[in-house]
Amino acid sequence: MSEIFDARLALEQAGGSEELARDLFAMLLDELTDHQQAIEMMFKRLSSENGTFEALWDPVHKLHGATAYLGVPALRQAVKAFEDQIKQHVREQLDEGFRQLDAEINRLQENGPDILARSW
Repeated sequence: MSEIFDARLALEQAGGSEELARDLFAMLLDELTDHQQAIEMMFKRLSSENGTFEALWDPVHKLHGATAYLGVPALRQAVKAFEDQIKQHVREQLDEGFRQLDAEINRLQENGPDILARSW
């Protein structure tokens, strides 16, 4: 399992500004539930054959972009892996990727407040 948070990477990606790094991380935490719900909704639609791979791709890709500058390697890795699975258009391969992504979102939601509270 990858590291949930890398403060050094978050600071590096924010140009050394702890304030910016914390603000970006806090924004991600605030938006995670919305990302999670959008992905779950499109995943369920695809599972019921009422959705498309492209419709699932959109919220997953949006979350992938949100993780690009935040020092959240485990979530970034899970969302990248799921994105790669979606590109292959093989429905049967998506279940495990979805479960892993959902678990990483939950893990970050659970630990996020403590991460914000500690010194970086």
